[in-house]
Amino acid sequence: MSDLIVFDGQPKVYKVKPNMAVLTLRKSEIPDGGALVVNVHDRLKVALFRVGDRVAAINNRCPHRGGALGEGPFDGTLVKCPLHGFRVNVWTGIGNAGKPVQTFPVELVGEEIHLTTPEPAAE
Repeated sequence: MSDLIVFDGQPKVYKVKPNMAVLTLRKSEIPDGGALVVNVHDRLKVALFRVGDRVAAINNRCPHRGGALGEGPFDGTLVKCPLHGFRVNVWTGIGNAGKPVQTFPVELVGEEIHLTTPEPAAE
């Protein structure tokens, strides 16, 4: 099972582009072979998975039943939803029966992870 860390604080905003937010985290905040769940804003949680120097970022919400993917077992490629066993490739976002999970661009700059996510829609 992956080591789950819930990031209690808000990630540092690196810069904001039109309709996009780039957030900065330290690679060391994610255990190697584990996951970190980041609350980007009130409608988006992102699960980050790390294997060595590679980091993947996906929507934390399982498309099958809404489970928290960052809390499921992770084998370095696939994460299994803790609710019903739905499996997702964290590197591609492809899940069981072709149900995709949203992925997010990740750029590693030294020890920093720059995560690009959509900003919340204006209400």
